[in-house]
Amino acid sequence: MFNLNTMWFIINVLQLFFIIVFNIIIMITVMILGIFSKKAMHWIGVKIWAPVLVKCVGGSVQSSGRENINLLKPCIYVANHSSHFDIPVLFMTFQIFLFFIAKKELKKIPLFGWANSMAGTIWIDRKDRSKARESMLKAGESIKKGKNVISFPEGTRSKDGKIGIFKRGTFQLAQNCDVDIVPIYIKGTRPLNPPGYWKFRPSKVLVVIGERLNIEDFKDKTPEEFANYTQSKVLELEAAN
Repeated sequence: MFNLNTMWFIINVLQLFFIIVFNIIIMITVMILGIFSKKAMHWIGVKIWAPVLVKCVGGSVQSSGRENINLLKPCIYVANHSSHFDIPVLFMTFQIFLFFIAKKELKKIPLFGWANSMAGTIWIDRKDRSKARESMLKAGESIKKGKNVISFPEGTRSKDGKIGIFKRGTFQLAQNCDVDIVPIYIKGTRPLNPPGYWKFRPSKVLVVIGERLNIEDFKDKTPEEFANYTQSKVLELEAAN
């Protein structure tokens, strides 16, 4: 008998098929364009890839705290991580291409890894401490040259929806390279696509951008203390929204 669960199953299968095909087309397109123009790659990511994906699953995006964005002073934006859709949602919020710090293993994924490498993703080798440090220093120089970077310091998507412990790497990078941190709270992406499930549901998403944390105020703190403080600011944004 046809019921609500059957209807959602059919809808989700169609959505998943569209997402897979759409992503393949976009990745091939940006790799071709990337040979000639990185700006064209980034424009497609922000103006086409992100909004199409979010609207495909019934998402709508609002934001607050936009006065805390200063594109003339690049920084590391730090956010909680609940869904694969956090990334396109942030693209839609900022309307600029944000560069990502990601584990090196993802680089090996066909098309995905290649396209992201061309787009400028910063890969970190977590298994090799010296290479990880080298990658972090390179990331810091990129930020100073104008790249706005987004990091999910929990390291993975939250399984239960609660904000997890922030790992030290991002904050060590900020301290070593004199880069400010801006905390961000993302609400509402989990229903769009919960971790571990291939199901999609419409959801209203809110992106709350917190006040910039001046790196000069954290020079005498350990990376762990800096990470814990930033996590507390994200939790404050969560509690207020």
